[in-house]
Amino acid sequence: MFDYLNIIPLFTILILIAGTAAAIFIKPHKFKNTRTSVFISIMGSMAVIILSLNVVLTTVSLETQNTINKAQFTKQAIDKLWLFPNQLLKEATHARPEFIASLYYNNNNLYHLTLNKKTVPTVKSEMEEQYISLVLIQSWEDYLTLREFDHTGAAVWIHNFLQWAQSPYLKKVYDNLKFNFAQTTIDLGDLLFEYAQQIPVPSQDSKIYQMTVKKFLKDPRLHAIFKATGH
Repeated sequence: MFDYLNIIPLFTILILIAGTAAAIFIKPHKFKNTRTSVFISIMGSMAVIILSLNVVLTTVSLETQNTINKAQFTKQAIDKLWLFPNQLLKEATHARPEFIASLYYNNNNLYHLTLNKKTVPTVKSEMEEQYISLVLIQSWEDYLTLREFDHTGAAVWIHNFLQWAQSPYLKKVYDNLKFNFAQTTIDLGDLLFEYAQQIPVPSQDSKIYQMTVKKFLKDPRLHAIFKATGH
C-alpha cells in the first residue's frame, strides 16, 4: 500500500538538492534577477511548509496508532485476565461446585445452589482447583505488569479481584503457593484478601463492592505496590 507520508520528505529533499545545485553552478549576481531564482525561492518556502505539514501528519499518525495499540492491548488484557479465567470455571469438570461458587459470592443463585454442600475432594478436583487458583493469582501479577497499557481502569479490575479473594478455597491455595510469585503479587494478594474479608457473604449489594474498591484504591500500601512495579 502506498504511504503518502513517505513522499513528502522525499519531495522536500529533492527540492533542497535542486536548490543546492543551482547555488553551486549559477553565478549569484546573475542568478538573483532570474525567474529561476524566484522559482527556487518559492519552492524553498514550499519545502518548509511541506516539511512542517509532514511533522504534523506524522505526529497525528503516531497518536492514532498509539490509541489503536492501546485499544488492542485492552482487548487482550480482558481476554487474558477476565474471560479466560471465567472460561476455565465454565469448562471445569472436576472442580467442586462450592469452589466455583465461592469465586462469585455476589451470585445469589450460585451461593444457594451450593449452600451447606460439601463435596468429597478427589485428586483430580484438587489439581483442577489448584490450576484455576494459580491462573487467578497469575492474573493479579499480570495486572501489575500490564496495567499502564490498559484502558479498563483500576477500579474495574480491583472490583473483580476482590470477588475472587472472597473465596476461602482460593485463599488456601494462595497461602500454600504464594511464594511462587513476585513479592509485589504477594503484597497485592495479601491486601485483596484483607479487604475481601470485610465484604459480607453472600454479597448482593453492589454498593458494598464499590465502597470497598474506593477504600482499596486509596490505601498507601497499594500505591507502594504500584511504585514497586515501576508504574
